[in-house]
Amino acid sequence: MNTLFTVRTSDFVLDKVLNPLKDKEYGKYTPDQLDQWCGIIPDFFCKAIIDIDDSCEIEMENIEKLDKPTDLKKDYLQNSVLSKVADKMDQAYGYPAFGNSVMTNKPSDFGIIFGTDGEPDLKPIGKFSFKFLEVLVYEYGLVALRIIGKPDAVKFGRFD
Repeated sequence: MNTLFTVRTSDFVLDKVLNPLKDKEYGKYTPDQLDQWCGIIPDFFCKAIIDIDDSCEIEMENIEKLDKPTDLKKDYLQNSVLSKVADKMDQAYGYPAFGNSVMTNKPSDFGIIFGTDGEPDLKPIGKFSFKFLEVLVYEYGLVALRIIGKPDAVKFGRFD
Protein backbone atom coordinates (compact mmCIF):
# COMPACT_ATOMS: atom_id res chain seq x y z
CA MET A 1 0.00 0.00 0.00
CA ASN A 2 1.34 3.42 -0.99
CA THR A 3 0.70 6.39 1.22
CA LEU A 4 0.58 9.69 -0.60
CA PHE A 5 0.85 13.00 1.16
CA THR A 6 1.62 16.52 0.12
CA VAL A 7 4.46 18.55 1.56
CA ARG A 8 4.07 22.28 1.14
CA THR A 9 6.91 24.72 1.63
CA SER A 10 4.51 27.07 3.40
CA ASP A 11 4.01 24.42 6.11
CA PHE A 12 7.70 24.73 6.99
CA VAL A 13 8.40 28.42 6.43
CA LEU A 14 5.28 30.03 7.90
CA ASP A 15 3.70 29.90 11.32
CA LYS A 16 0.17 28.64 10.72
CA VAL A 17 -2.93 28.95 12.90
CA LEU A 18 -6.19 27.61 11.49
CA ASN A 19 -9.40 29.08 12.92
CA PRO A 20 -7.39 31.58 14.99
CA LEU A 21 -10.49 33.01 16.70
CA LYS A 22 -11.87 29.56 17.57
CA ASP A 23 -15.08 30.32 15.69
CA LYS A 24 -17.85 27.74 16.29
CA GLU A 25 -18.76 27.54 12.60
CA TYR A 26 -15.17 26.92 11.49
CA GLY A 27 -14.72 24.54 14.43
CA LYS A 28 -16.98 22.05 12.62
CA TYR A 29 -14.26 21.49 10.01
CA THR A 30 -11.13 19.39 10.25
CA PRO A 31 -7.70 21.01 9.96
CA ASP A 32 -7.34 19.45 6.50
CA GLN A 33 -10.63 20.99 5.39
CA LEU A 34 -9.64 24.43 6.74
CA ASP A 35 -6.27 24.06 5.03
CA GLN A 36 -8.02 23.29 1.74
CA TRP A 37 -10.35 26.23 2.27
CA CYS A 38 -7.33 28.54 2.52
CA GLY A 39 -6.16 27.07 -0.77
CA ILE A 40 -2.78 28.05 -2.14
CA ILE A 41 -2.85 31.58 -0.72
CA PRO A 42 -0.31 30.62 1.99
CA ASP A 43 1.91 29.29 -0.79
CA PHE A 44 1.77 32.66 -2.57
CA PHE A 45 2.79 34.35 0.71
CA CYS A 46 5.60 31.83 1.23
CA LYS A 47 6.86 32.25 -2.33
CA ALA A 48 6.84 36.02 -1.90
CA ILE A 49 8.91 35.71 1.28
CA ILE A 50 11.37 33.34 -0.37
CA ASP A 51 11.64 35.38 -3.59
CA ILE A 52 12.29 38.77 -2.03
CA ASP A 53 15.55 40.25 -3.17
CA ASP A 54 18.69 40.78 -1.11
CA SER A 55 17.91 44.43 -0.37
CA CYS A 56 14.59 43.40 1.18
CA GLU A 57 16.29 40.71 3.27
CA ILE A 58 18.73 43.32 4.55
CA GLU A 59 15.77 45.58 5.42
CA MET A 60 14.16 42.73 7.38
CA GLU A 61 17.40 42.12 9.27
CA ASN A 62 17.76 45.84 10.01
CA ILE A 63 14.23 45.96 11.39
CA GLU A 64 15.06 43.22 13.88
CA LYS A 65 18.17 45.14 15.01
CA LEU A 66 16.31 48.39 15.79
CA ASP A 67 15.87 48.98 19.51
CA LYS A 68 13.04 51.50 19.67
CA PRO A 69 9.68 50.04 18.60
CA THR A 70 8.39 53.56 17.80
CA ASP A 71 11.32 54.34 15.54
CA LEU A 72 10.14 56.00 12.30
CA LYS A 73 12.82 54.14 10.37
CA LYS A 74 11.33 50.86 11.56
CA ASP A 75 7.87 51.91 10.36
CA TYR A 76 9.27 52.93 7.00
CA LEU A 77 11.22 49.68 6.57
CA GLN A 78 8.25 47.53 7.61
CA ASN A 79 5.90 49.29 5.19
CA SER A 80 8.49 48.98 2.43
CA VAL A 81 8.76 45.21 3.00
CA LEU A 82 4.94 44.94 3.20
CA SER A 83 4.60 46.54 -0.24
CA LYS A 84 7.33 44.37 -1.75
CA VAL A 85 5.77 41.17 -0.38
CA ALA A 86 2.34 42.25 -1.72
CA ASP A 87 3.90 42.84 -5.14
CA LYS A 88 5.59 39.42 -5.07
CA MET A 89 2.30 37.75 -4.07
CA ASP A 90 0.61 39.45 -7.02
CA GLN A 91 3.37 38.14 -9.30
CA ALA A 92 2.98 34.60 -7.95
CA TYR A 93 -0.78 34.81 -8.46
CA GLY A 94 -0.40 36.27 -11.94
CA TYR A 95 -2.88 39.07 -11.34
CA PRO A 96 -2.75 42.26 -9.25
CA ALA A 97 -5.01 41.02 -6.44
CA PHE A 98 -3.73 43.62 -3.98
CA GLY A 99 -3.55 46.30 -6.65
CA ASN A 100 -7.25 46.02 -7.53
CA SER A 101 -8.79 45.80 -4.07
CA VAL A 102 -11.79 47.97 -3.28
CA MET A 103 -12.04 46.97 0.40
CA THR A 104 -12.41 49.90 2.74
CA ASN A 105 -12.94 48.02 6.02
CA LYS A 106 -9.81 47.03 7.89
CA PRO A 107 -9.61 43.98 10.10
CA SER A 108 -9.72 44.60 13.82
CA ASP A 109 -6.75 43.81 16.03
CA PHE A 110 -8.08 40.25 16.23
CA GLY A 111 -8.64 39.98 12.49
CA ILE A 112 -12.42 40.40 12.26
CA ILE A 113 -13.71 42.39 9.30
CA PHE A 114 -16.94 43.91 10.54
CA GLY A 115 -19.71 43.86 7.95
CA THR A 116 -21.51 46.96 6.78
CA ASP A 117 -25.01 47.42 5.40
CA GLY A 118 -26.26 44.16 6.91
CA GLU A 119 -23.37 42.04 5.64
CA PRO A 120 -22.07 39.43 8.08
CA ASP A 121 -18.77 39.87 9.88
CA LEU A 122 -15.87 37.93 8.38
CA LYS A 123 -13.57 35.98 10.65
CA PRO A 124 -10.27 34.59 9.43
CA ILE A 125 -10.13 30.95 8.39
CA GLY A 126 -6.38 30.93 8.79
CA LYS A 127 -3.54 33.13 9.95
CA PHE A 128 -0.08 32.69 8.46
CA SER A 129 2.89 34.68 9.74
CA PHE A 130 6.56 35.21 9.04
CA LYS A 131 8.67 37.51 11.20
CA PHE A 132 6.60 40.74 11.46
CA LEU A 133 4.17 40.02 8.61
CA GLU A 134 0.93 38.07 8.68
CA VAL A 135 -1.64 36.98 6.15
CA LEU A 136 -5.24 36.50 7.19
CA VAL A 137 -7.34 34.37 4.84
CA TYR A 138 -11.11 34.85 4.78
CA GLU A 139 -14.03 33.36 2.90
CA TYR A 140 -14.46 34.40 -0.72
CA GLY A 141 -10.70 34.42 -1.26
CA LEU A 142 -10.26 37.69 0.64
CA VAL A 143 -6.78 38.22 2.00
CA ALA A 144 -5.36 40.78 4.42
CA LEU A 145 -1.58 41.20 4.45
CA ARG A 146 -0.49 43.25 7.40
CA ILE A 147 2.23 44.08 9.87
CA ILE A 148 1.73 42.23 13.16
CA GLY A 149 0.66 44.67 15.87
CA LYS A 150 -0.20 47.41 13.38
CA PRO A 151 -3.66 46.65 12.01
CA ASP A 152 -3.76 49.94 10.10
CA ALA A 153 -0.78 48.88 7.97
CA VAL A 154 -2.75 46.46 5.81
CA LYS A 155 -3.16 45.55 2.15
CA PHE A 156 -6.30 43.79 0.91
CA GLY A 157 -6.64 41.50 -2.01
CA ARG A 158 -8.89 38.87 -3.47
CA PHE A 159 -7.31 35.66 -4.67
CA ASP A 160 -10.14 33.70 -6.29
